[in-house]
Amino acid sequence: MRSLRIFYLVTAWMLIASQAQGELLQLPLTLDMVLLRSLIVQQAYPLTGEQASILNHADSCNQITLSTPQITEERGQIRFQTKVQLKWGTPIMESCLAPFTWEGSVVLWQRPRVNAQWQLSFATINSAVLDKNGRPMQAVDLLWNLIKDHVHEYLNKITVNLAPPINEMKICLLPMFDRDHQNMAQRFFASMRPDHPSVQPDGLRVNILAEIELPRQELPSEPVPQPNQQDYSRVIGLWHTWDNFLILQLKHFTDAPLTEADRRTLLDTMLTVRYEFTDAIEHDRLSNPFIRRQFLWSWNQLAPVFRNHLQNRSKTNILGYLAFFTAHDALQILDRLGPAVGIEISADGFRRLAAMISPEPFDPTKPATEADQKLRKVLGLEPLPDTPLPADKPIPLPTIEENDPTSRDNPFHWQGLEKFFSIPQVLAGEPDQLSQTEIKKWTAELTPSSVLLPKVCDVLQAAAERQQKKLANSANTAEWFEKMTLAAAWQESCFRQFHINNKAITYLLSSNRTSVGVLQVNEQIWHGVYNIRQLRWNINYNSQAGCEIMALYLRDYLHEEKPPIDVSTPQGQRFLAAWLYALYNGGPGQLKPFLNRFRAEKLFRSEQLFLAKFDTVKGEEWGNRVHCLP
Repeated sequence: MRSLRIFYLVTAWMLIASQAQGELLQLPLTLDMVLLRSLIVQQAYPLTGEQASILNHADSCNQITLSTPQITEERGQIRFQTKVQLKWGTPIMESCLAPFTWEGSVVLWQRPRVNAQWQLSFATINSAVLDKNGRPMQAVDLLWNLIKDHVHEYLNKITVNLAPPINEMKICLLPMFDRDHQNMAQRFFASMRPDHPSVQPDGLRVNILAEIELPRQELPSEPVPQPNQQDYSRVIGLWHTWDNFLILQLKHFTDAPLTEADRRTLLDTMLTVRYEFTDAIEHDRLSNPFIRRQFLWSWNQLAPVFRNHLQNRSKTNILGYLAFFTAHDALQILDRLGPAVGIEISADGFRRLAAMISPEPFDPTKPATEADQKLRKVLGLEPLPDTPLPADKPIPLPTIEENDPTSRDNPFHWQGLEKFFSIPQVLAGEPDQLSQTEIKKWTAELTPSSVLLPKVCDVLQAAAERQQKKLANSANTAEWFEKMTLAAAWQESCFRQFHINNKAITYLLSSNRTSVGVLQVNEQIWHGVYNIRQLRWNINYNSQAGCEIMALYLRDYLHEEKPPIDVSTPQGQRFLAAWLYALYNGGPGQLKPFLNRFRAEKLFRSEQLFLAKFDTVKGEEWGNRVHCLP
């Protein structure tokens, strides 16, 4: 029987081996020089001002203090330079006889090595002594012996334990493998070992070697079943977890000295991800692979900004950032191997990634409803104050279940979306947000257009003027931006913040239930940047938000492009207005397509209508031509 069991085990192993093959992967683990220096300072220079007292004997008669380490690459080796302050005398009683003092620097050229336990150490190959002006010097015997016996010995004992970030990476990656590939993932992690480290100009690279099992032949792909409503809601919830994780990453740059290029990268990443999501929802293309693709693309965008600002990160969590970078890079490589690996982005994976860089609990599944001032600061936006909304409630407003237009006659994909984007009764259905009198003032069905239109135009013009002062480009005059705003409000809402629906007054919502108010600010795209309640119930806030978005697109996108026409001319100003309107409606993805439509003279119908209104608002008594109000 024992022989028979052995036969079955061997046969099973051979069958498995015939169906799968091992592939050696090299996963990059890179310690940027800034990161490596931070790790060494944290361990070896613990005193204030990046100092280390490596010897202090005989009541300070014998002292050696190191400070200000510098770590760079030189000819494929680590060049480690540190300042040295030395005092050496003969202690007699309470005195220090004939103390010898010296101040300068020591340079070590080191070769890194990593053992099987992931302990990084440095072997000194050569060294030099520099005077306090940085010039090489020939050290006398006493000085050289003190440096060799104490400074060299101290620096050669520096080690960096890379095991914690490696373990963190494994813990983070495990939920990213689907259920059928968990055992394979465990074997993959168990096979991980360090490659020989190499010193590159940008940092120390320690490739992680590991074998992963791949099937010899890919099975024919089976048709993907159409998701039911429960599955669709789960995917939407996962996307919101991913979106909140993205915003968490952006907010890590709140106090960083960002360049304009950095800031645009962060803004462009957020907008691209969110506009792609709305398009996927509209065309029923939302799926786990869609989220995975967005996640991996976003890291390619954000990684350079993260690495450029490592010095601004918390010094208490350096290894956490190393694990964070390594996990992202590993996912990029695993994803290239295709579906056979079984990578599946998960909410638990996002939570674990977030824990690496943030001590705060991370479990969001819904979009923010308040304005996040940290996010606004990252995007280069000043605080936009919320105006207190009236609390008296002379009339009940519709509840979201019965009368809110976001809950009527929704197709399947918008029902799933509504669960997460439609703000619940605390925002959309509360009857105490506006008084009856206040509502009537801004409702077209209850206020004559001769009264309403001038009032709305005053609000829009004030918002446009506020943003115009921040625009540096002289080609965009105050009059131009004001006309742009008026034409946009005319085209988007016909100057309406509210309307009557089912015998109740509510905020104006777009036909696809995404944009709101007089300037139809898209709640899906701009949640977290703006307060959703204020966008819906405060026409001043909505106007300021819409103008700010237009100014943002103008500053970060259009001003960075070379237009095909002189925008200082009347025709150029008209072109620029249409270009800006295209981005306001469709996001950064319309930057180039609009130019193609313009050259081909095939503008969208909405863009043609906008231009007609832009031309009209430049004339006298243009208000008489507004016929869309009751």
